[in-house]
Amino acid sequence: MITVKQVRRDAPWQWLRAGWQDFVRAPRVCLTYGAIFVVIGLVITLGLGLVGFSSAVPVALSGFALVAPAFAVGIYQVSHALERGETPRFLVIVSRIPGRISQIAFLSLLLLLLLLVWVRIAQVLLIVIAPYSPLEAGPFLNYLLTDAAGLTLLAIGTLVGAGLATLAFAISALAFPMLIDRDVDAITALTTSLKAVINQPFVMLTWAWLIAFFIGAGIAFFGIGLAVAFPWIALATWHAYRDFLPAEQAG
Repeated sequence: MITVKQVRRDAPWQWLRAGWQDFVRAPRVCLTYGAIFVVIGLVITLGLGLVGFSSAVPVALSGFALVAPAFAVGIYQVSHALERGETPRFLVIVSRIPGRISQIAFLSLLLLLLLLVWVRIAQVLLIVIAPYSPLEAGPFLNYLLTDAAGLTLLAIGTLVGAGLATLAFAISALAFPMLIDRDVDAITALTTSLKAVINQPFVMLTWAWLIAFFIGAGIAFFGIGLAVAFPWIALATWHAYRDFLPAEQAG
């Protein structure tokens, strides 16, 4: 049975500091990795705009939060490499296949399932609550903030999205770094992550809010800030994992 260590209440701030120190030690790898997702996000945003469905952009961006832990597998390996005294290189990091790839894929599919559930719920909410809402970004935003149906859609959508994001966070907060570091299956990694959230809800809730803030800030800066925020949070997540499961335990 895996024992999860108790951490300090201010631990999330320490994770951010440690993650930033790793970022500074491997800036090229981190920025390159982050830039890839910025480009993907811009392509999706432009694509939705070109087909006249800009109102779906918020759903797509919030959906990123559900599956982001799976996309961060390469960045976790940066901190892992630094621990071993290696110099992280982008091509090495992205080509290094984790030993538990099948288990990582299984957990990734769970997050993908949550994303698909979120997309379907968003579609249903839009049809039921605001069937005549505009599809262009500007008018849709104005509709959300000024129309009674728009405000209802915004409130319910936010609550549902937050619930799914919380579930995704709980099952993946420590799971992906653990699958990279230890010879365990996805269920063990998932339950260990849940255990950490249940045992120290204040710490993990604080961490979840910090993740949401930094990712949101990165997106707000036209998505460009995500090139820094995404790898930084991923590196900090590795240190969160190490705080709960120190290296001497991880073996």
